[in-house]
Amino acid sequence: MTTWKEHLDQCGIQWRGAPPGPLPTEVELAAAEERLKVTFPASYRSFCTEIGPGRLGDLLEIIVPWNVKGFLATPRGIHRDLASFVDASNGSRTKFTGKAIQIGVVVLGPGPVPRPFTDQCGPLFFAASEPTSESEWALYALDRRQRASAGETPPRLVKLARSFTDLVLQGFCQRRLAKLPFVAAPTEDQFRPEFHPRQLPTAATG
Repeated sequence: MTTWKEHLDQCGIQWRGAPPGPLPTEVELAAAEERLKVTFPASYRSFCTEIGPGRLGDLLEIIVPWNVKGFLATPRGIHRDLASFVDASNGSRTKFTGKAIQIGVVVLGPGPVPRPFTDQCGPLFFAASEPTSESEWALYALDRRQRASAGETPPRLVKLARSFTDLVLQGFCQRRLAKLPFVAAPTEDQFRPEFHPRQLPTAATG
């Protein structure tokens, strides 16, 4: 089986910054799954234990389960954030049913690089109620930016990929995310073949 490090190497992804420190183990994954009442897809689980948190290019910020008091950059349910939206991918849906588990952020908005986290950035989440294979779920993002001529409208729900593997290898590495119905497409500089690892706190507890 191809590891995530091999996948990223094959895509020409260069690591930037300090090597990752401690990474989630099965203990952290199991604790998060128990808290959220889900079982994470296999592709995301292996990314957590092999690669860890960080930013792909200047576009996808990935978070992972980590059990430290006060540490908030970990997967969480965001169903309440999906009360109103425009479904840019399927058209007719106006509300989201089932669990929505945020596993990162789609970094949107103007430069400079690296782009800061602002209210224009959108949550990146799994739709646990939309299995696409035996152990994978569809992934979505909310684009909260507004079209200049649209006035105040709900955020746009954009379907990103059928699995976490597809999100990374096709959506990012093959730049298919640039073709999706965002308010404005991610720009060329956001697809730089880089991974910027994030360091996790070291005082993890069970």
